[in-house]
Amino acid sequence: MAALKPHATKADYELSFKGFHYPISRAAILTMGRDKGGVDREVAIILRQIPDRKYQTVDEIKDAVRAVYRARGVADDDLPI
Repeated sequence: MAALKPHATKADYELSFKGFHYPISRAAILTMGRDKGGVDREVAIILRQIPDRKYQTVDEIKDAVRAVYRARGVADDDLPI
């Protein structure tokens, strides 16, 4: 069975990452997203699945997001970020 392609876009993720101050924990990422509002549902689901640790840069968060998608069977060409 093929994995579904993500519907969240790069812009959805960039919006969700806006305003982060680093280092930032997964808990803070989720709280800021909830407080900010307007975060894509898929983005929120994926961010809940990234490892529970402190992230030093946005690139570290993006790497963690990509790892979640890859674990779900999403091909690199279909990754939103």
